[in-house]
Amino acid sequence: MGKTVAVICVRMGSERLPGKMMRKTLGTPMLGHLIARVKQAKNIDGIVIATPSSPENDAIAAYCETVGVPHFRGSEDDITGRMLGALESQQAETGVEVYGDSPLIDSALIDECITAYREGNFDWVGNDVTPVYPSGMYSETFSVSAFRDAATRNTDPAIREHGTLYLRQHPELYRQKHLSYEGPLKRTDIHLDIDTEEDFMVFEHILRNFAPRTDFSLGEIIAFLDAHPEIIATNKNIHRRWKQYQKPNP
Repeated sequence: MGKTVAVICVRMGSERLPGKMMRKTLGTPMLGHLIARVKQAKNIDGIVIATPSSPENDAIAAYCETVGVPHFRGSEDDITGRMLGALESQQAETGVEVYGDSPLIDSALIDECITAYREGNFDWVGNDVTPVYPSGMYSETFSVSAFRDAATRNTDPAIREHGTLYLRQHPELYRQKHLSYEGPLKRTDIHLDIDTEEDFMVFEHILRNFAPRTDFSLGEIIAFLDAHPEIIATNKNIHRRWKQYQKPNP
């Protein structure tokens, strides 16, 4: 079995919350909290941070060097090319995408995608096409060779800006499995991704509640938020632009 590497695309130039990746909570940048969560996944062999080569992202590259996590620098807007370059720099055979705005990602959900990918004959497995878990808990596992093929076929900058989108949009070319779930963790009313100041406030509430633990599960997060509905309400009505790429929940 080849090398399985989690790739995380991050940059300082967020439109709605600039510099969020290096903003500190409990003395650690958001990127550091994200890396710590991803490292808890049992089925990955490594992590690589993919960040743009523009000077404003030097702080991200420097932080990666400080904590000993590989990084790759590429295009600001061509996320597909940047992701592929990062994975190839680590000789990865299997890629695992974790979104940079998801510092509370539950490693069990990362492992769930990887396990499903390994057990089937798929090019892509993910839990993010149809809403299942709270946002901020999405992950994908895919064949790097299939992703490379998709990158070669796709020349549309608007599609390349969204990483694996071309691969996901073409089930006639790539074997796919969309994970579904029914149970207490199916809470699409909760938003745990970080796009705005309100999102960051929710993130801080959760971190401080569980500190110094870093291994708290999605189930524990949901129980905490249900006990504090005023926190859930903080970012309930924030517009999520990525929802246009999801399919309606059946």
